[in-house]
Amino acid sequence: MEEVSIREAKLTEWDEVMELAFRVFLKYEAKEYGREGTEAFAVFVTDNMLKKAFENGHYKVFVATLKDKIIGMLGLRNGNHVSLLFVDGDYHKRGIGRELLKYTERYLREHTSFSRVTVNAAPYARQFYYRCGFKDCGEKTCKDGIVYIPMEKTKIM
Repeated sequence: MEEVSIREAKLTEWDEVMELAFRVFLKYEAKEYGREGTEAFAVFVTDNMLKKAFENGHYKVFVATLKDKIIGMLGLRNGNHVSLLFVDGDYHKRGIGRELLKYTERYLREHTSFSRVTVNAAPYARQFYYRCGFKDCGEKTCKDGIVYIPMEKTKIM
């Protein structure tokens, strides 16, 4: 496989990135969340306030690309909270999600004072986060139909 590169997303890529997140969510997670969770997720990824935060630099988005195709994305809010991490299903199990997290940790070390990263992990992704060094820091929760497990990684590499 050709080399995947990771970088900050461009404003012109916003719609493509959020479409990727929603498409992957629908394929791998929506059935566990049902209608309420799917609708809440759709509202989140189409929210103009989120896009405005991105435009103003308050919501970071990193993308994994292969040639010129975006195949993965990671959204970072509140400085150190992974709010979205999705990789196109055709590229699962190739280390792309792990590389997006490594890039994010490097970003946190170099550009912020945060020493930990948090995520509200979907049940589908829980084992992935364990393998990346995250630990549970709260109970499985359901809010607006979105099921998640609060997790954190306190030693960012």
